[in-house]
Amino acid sequence: MKGILHMARWVGGVATATVVAAAVGGGCGADADDERCADGLCVCEFGASCNLDCEAPPCNVTCDGNNPDCRGACANGECICGTGSSCDFRCDAPPCHVTCEGDNPDCEGTCANGQCTCAVGSSCDFDCGAPPCHVTCEGDNPDCEGTCANGTCACGPRSSCEFTCESGPCHTTCDEGSTCVVHCANGNAGTQDCDITACAIGDVVVCPGGRATTCGAPCPD
Repeated sequence: MKGILHMARWVGGVATATVVAAAVGGGCGADADDERCADGLCVCEFGASCNLDCEAPPCNVTCDGNNPDCRGACANGECICGTGSSCDFRCDAPPCHVTCEGDNPDCEGTCANGQCTCAVGSSCDFDCGAPPCHVTCEGDNPDCEGTCANGTCACGPRSSCEFTCESGPCHTTCDEGSTCVVHCANGNAGTQDCDITACAIGDVVVCPGGRATTCGAPCPD
């Protein structure tokens, strides 16, 4: 019954089609025989610590909230880190989407052909498993790091963001009161393959050698 309730919660969201698919297939596994997983959806209940695996796609993971240690595997699905939780998600098969819902002290995950979102007040670190990868830091993020590839990185207001462009084109926006550093893997900073298109705090700086571009922040060593 818990699986049905959580699937309804996703309807209209990013992973609607994925969840519909999950209802008819997929296989998740848990670290204990407590029936946390069913029909392609694994749920870590409020306040619990979990290690949730993926046996066959599609796999979706939801950490309900205040989870001190919630780990899981997405595959053709979405991983959600509930408010106040610390999470670490991997991607077993794309597409993979990761959402850190807010006030997450430590939220890590891998996107692949998908979107990673760090909600207000969270600290996040996102990898890219396969392009395109998009990263959004929604605001008041004390530490938001992520890898874009053939996508966009957005740093919301009053945030500290550090992005890496794995493969272009990559475009970054840096909102009011935020500082941004974008590492350009191929030394192409300032080009359409690795640029900052909006810098609310001042001028965009292209660092020596084209290895990085910044907004309101010094060039990295």
